Amino acid sequence: MTKFPLRTKRKLETRVKLVRAGRQLFLSKGYDNTTLEEIADAAGLHVQTLYRHFGTKQDLAKAGDEHWLELFEKEISERDRSENTFAFWRRWMSNTVETLLADGDTFRSHLTMSHTTPTILGATLAIRSRYEDLLTEHLAEDFGISAEGVSTARLVACMLMGANAYVRLNYVDRNTDLMSETLKVIDMTTEMFAHLVQPRNDNRQAV
Repeated sequence: MTKFPLRTKRKLETRVKLVRAGRQLFLSKGYDNTTLEEIADAAGLHVQTLYRHFGTKQDLAKAGDEHWLELFEKEISERDRSENTFAFWRRWMSNTVETLLADGDTFRSHLTMSHTTPTILGATLAIRSRYEDLLTEHLAEDFGISAEGVSTARLVACMLMGANAYVRLNYVDRNTDLMSETLKVIDMTTEMFAHLVQPRNDNRQAV
């Protein structure tokens, strides 16, 4: 019973080493100029170990963003349903930005690389689309409507994600106050659409 958790812990530790080594080399040398062999060497591991965790360099480059997405999906799904999606998104983004700004230079460099490297940009847009799908699903639940098609929930999710992308680009290009601007666009969107949130019946059974 103890071997499996230990194996899982070691696997996670190995992935963390590889992701950190990859991030450091991507930012210092550039994505295109970095090889998987160099990343494995920097992590103190054999390249075959790297391939057991990441099939391609793109998989490794997007691992950090995918980790944040997995956390988001788990937390929004398990949140107290008395907290609507607008409130959850504001709290999530506030905590996330605070964490990322703890090393602002690295985060800014990561954003720059993500938007100027075509291979990574494609992965970034795919992850952003998944955030949008999750927001759409939970906003539709709040609004009491279907999440299918071009719904109001989808349009609001697009607004939240598009505004977030715009704010981050401004942060990179103009060194704006990322926290203030992030919360500002959430509050503006909430003010426009919070009236669509349906009151919850605590006795209503989950479907």
